[in-house]
Amino acid sequence: MSLSSYESRFIEVSERVCSVLSLIGTSIIIGTFISSNLFRKPINRLVFYASWGNILSNVATMISVAGYANGIGTPLCQVQAFFIQWFMPADALWAFAMALNVYLTFFHKFDSSQLRRLEWKYFLACYGIPFVPAFIYFFINSPSRGRIYGEAVLWCWVSIKWDALRIATFYGPVWFILILTFAIYIRAGKVIFEKRRQLQSANTNTVGSSYFVDDPFQEGAKTTEIRVTTEQVVTSSVDAEQGMTVPDRGRAPGTSEYSPYSIKIETGPNMEKEDIPMQPLPPVPNTGKTNFKRQVATVEANKAAWAYTKCAMLFFVALVITWVPSSLNRLYTLVDPTGDSMGLNYASAIVLPLQGFWNGLIYVAVSWPSVKTIVANVRQASQPYPISTAAAHGNLEPPRFRRQDSDSNESTTELARHPQPKGSI
Repeated sequence: MSLSSYESRFIEVSERVCSVLSLIGTSIIIGTFISSNLFRKPINRLVFYASWGNILSNVATMISVAGYANGIGTPLCQVQAFFIQWFMPADALWAFAMALNVYLTFFHKFDSSQLRRLEWKYFLACYGIPFVPAFIYFFINSPSRGRIYGEAVLWCWVSIKWDALRIATFYGPVWFILILTFAIYIRAGKVIFEKRRQLQSANTNTVGSSYFVDDPFQEGAKTTEIRVTTEQVVTSSVDAEQGMTVPDRGRAPGTSEYSPYSIKIETGPNMEKEDIPMQPLPPVPNTGKTNFKRQVATVEANKAAWAYTKCAMLFFVALVITWVPSSLNRLYTLVDPTGDSMGLNYASAIVLPLQGFWNGLIYVAVSWPSVKTIVANVRQASQPYPISTAAAHGNLEPPRFRRQDSDSNESTTELARHPQPKGSI
């Protein structure tokens, strides 16, 4: 399909403007994630990995129609098509990885450390699977249909003569992944909303059965088992001078007798045992504090799981918005191979380059408490400090600003507010 100069110009401007917006979004993601520990949350780690693919995808969309305008056999056109075929569907795979983490958390009780050990596998799968067809297409050149990479209206990509490959290796796998992702959220939906109801009724006096007891996203969690061993002892003392047994002088009249005991502590994973002698202590009455603490831990853990799920679902919704117009455009060309819808082409030219923009927008929304902390620190550091009485007497030392970090302003038990340890990326 040949475009008029006006149509070509409109598509070119739309693609480049949207690509710039996406590059701004991905730059915010990468910059804040690398520079501040506040943004190194479990959900943000996957977004960080996906952002590199968004950048290279936007490099291709920035080229726009200039790729095939210079010739479909030029390196510019071929590299542009290669980047689009490789990195554009990778975003759907990263959304599936987020959904898979939700599934493993709710139904297999994976914690943060277990999920983190899967990240290198996610990285290889999300970028390795689409790389295979994208690389193979470089070497296919049919005498009747020519190269696979060629003009595709919006940019260089799989040419119209190889239209079946667009469905087989691009739109088909993307929608298969989106359906799997949607199925995971449907499967987890019942559990999610049950937990939400538990959170809303968290002020009850009893603790029912819960999906989580300890925070499943707490990194490096360690279980400590305490066993109390008691033994009967003689609770009287002997007067050496008179040979008489007398009551223990260390106990006030009217109080009950307490036996000395020891505590045996076992910690994982080595389960090392150590006997610690203890002084006699009075028994602690059951005040319900244990149940209350257990309830609070359950509520906080479920809050963490819900926050993670909510963020992952936002990425899924943004992905659906991105792929619907272009998928409808492909269906239209299958029904009418000789025609094309400029309306769908315009919509595709706008939404497809915006993947990084949506990711950045959701990233900032989820990390909004961290954003406010950073802004507050910058404002505090930029404000001139008042001259105090000490300064008037020659002590001009400026006030020391305490850097707010994740330990002081955010709950470490909520996944959406759980930063990674310092020095880790």
